[in-house]
Amino acid sequence: MIRCAWCGARNYAIDSWCSACKQHLDWEPPAGRRRRWPAALALRAAVGGVALALALPAASWLTASSQTPPTLPTTALAPVTPATSPAPSFAATAEPNSTSDAPPVDSTPTTEPTPAPTPAPDQVVPEQAATPNAGDPAAVVRAFYQAVAAHQFDLAAALWTPGLQAQDPPAQFIDQRFAETQELNLAAEHVVGEGGGVAIVYVDVVEITGGETRHWIGTWQLVDSPSGWLLNQPNLRSAA
Repeated sequence: MIRCAWCGARNYAIDSWCSACKQHLDWEPPAGRRRRWPAALALRAAVGGVALALALPAASWLTASSQTPPTLPTTALAPVTPATSPAPSFAATAEPNSTSDAPPVDSTPTTEPTPAPTPAPDQVVPEQAATPNAGDPAAVVRAFYQAVAAHQFDLAAALWTPGLQAQDPPAQFIDQRFAETQELNLAAEHVVGEGGGVAIVYVDVVEITGGETRHWIGTWQLVDSPSGWLLNQPNLRSAA
């Protein structure tokens, strides 16, 4: 590195011209100007010192401002603690709101009247008794003997076809015939033939009347009607 004789700036040895004052490094200024560059250096040093002096207060202010935030949260924490104490008061106000919700609970009795229509199942019970009979001829025969055993003669007569009721009036062939019957057990029943809307059901019946036991076997002919299978013609004989 070489120093310029004109301004005192430092330059590389390979440079020919000063990078600061643009003077040729091989030329030297007159004797009067040669003394000026030390004064220029002194002036630069003075300006640098003033700038440094001005920068120090600014730096101290910045550091002080950066330290203030930690103190602020500590002061903000104090108001936060009293804010939590009013919270229970809000909880107390919320309790009346829960009481205001109680009236909707009173509206629940409106749902209680809805299950009140219990008589509906009573209407379904007879329908359920007729439903299995409609599709199973053997079930119709079983229902007939169960009604007779319970002395429900009207229900038993309803399982006969109009033709059978006209041929054998139920008042005589059901009501009078089984009025003294004490027990009537259907030991067996099963379909032995079916086709063309007609079914034949085999039966094995044990009857007790006046302490006397009677055993009946044979078949029942049933016909398929719009309301289901109905008993149309008996073919029974005494087994003993």
